[in-house]
Amino acid sequence: MEAQLRDRFLLRAGIGFIVLFIILRFAGMYGEANPWQTQEAGLMATFFDFMNVSKYPPSLLFTLITLGPMAIICSLADKWQGWWKETLVMFGRVPFAFYVAHFYLIHVLAIAFGVMQGFKAAQFMHVFFLFPEGYGTGLSGVYIVWLGVLLILYPFCHWVANVKRKRKDWWLSYL
Repeated sequence: MEAQLRDRFLLRAGIGFIVLFIILRFAGMYGEANPWQTQEAGLMATFFDFMNVSKYPPSLLFTLITLGPMAIICSLADKWQGWWKETLVMFGRVPFAFYVAHFYLIHVLAIAFGVMQGFKAAQFMHVFFLFPEGYGTGLSGVYIVWLGVLLILYPFCHWVANVKRKRKDWWLSYL
């Protein structure tokens, strides 16, 4: 599709998805097993409850509110320039390589963080929801780890993207 038509379509679709999300979520009739309620704690608490939709399994409302903003961002992304765009494009060229590598890296970091908190490494040799009581960090810590994972995996993903650019082996398309 021509870039201008594609971007206009993505912008309209993104806005439409967000509007449909608001209508369906406000009506509370379809698309989500977790109904929202006005919260006594105030407007922000009500907003957070309104936005609290099921990710697993993904509800229709979760799909609308994630794809809507992403479609809008994609409609604007062609106009971006510089290292920011190149970095995002590079990660976008190697999604599976990043996906697999980040699981192993995050598990290693979780074990290291748990040991730093005084737990034994053996307590982290199973799925995350069975990690010991008291393990974890606040939201700011989660964002720091997220940024760290991106920085650590950047060289690997950059290397994989270069391999994919230089070689045309059929199996590289799966990385």
